[in-house]
Amino acid sequence: MAAHIGKAALRQVELLAAIDGRYSKAAARRIIAAVEFAVPNSGSPGESYARGLMHVSGFATPELQCPIQTKQGIVYSDYYWRDVRIVGEFDGREKYMKPEFLKGRTPSQVVVAEKDRENAIRATGRGVVRLVWSDLLSPGRLEAELEAAGVPRRRRASAGRANS
Repeated sequence: MAAHIGKAALRQVELLAAIDGRYSKAAARRIIAAVEFAVPNSGSPGESYARGLMHVSGFATPELQCPIQTKQGIVYSDYYWRDVRIVGEFDGREKYMKPEFLKGRTPSQVVVAEKDRENAIRATGRGVVRLVWSDLLSPGRLEAELEAAGVPRRRRASAGRANS
């Protein structure tokens, strides 16, 4: 993992160095903000997109891939808001359909395993909010899901519902 993070940091430095003199100041600021927001430990494009929408909507920044000790052992959450003990999980359909994610199991076995995992997380006293692609693509839905779960805000969204 450390080598992966090291490579990601090196890529960030290279990307930032390539900006100089090639873009307008406004474009350079946007590129710098995007590069600095990037993290190497996001589990999927959907997780990254959701995190971007959370940020734009003004929600508190979650920890990513946080280890949680459960009765099943250690599980890693996609998002974790430690101060309020809320775990966020993002799942795309691929997890239930593609052989590389099914790993010899049926889709229903994967669903049951996910429910068991969620119950194990809840048994630690943490809340769980589940997110799917439709939460990211429907206006205001992500914001409503996070608000209902009790995810705190660092600030209000500047322009109403951010994922509209």
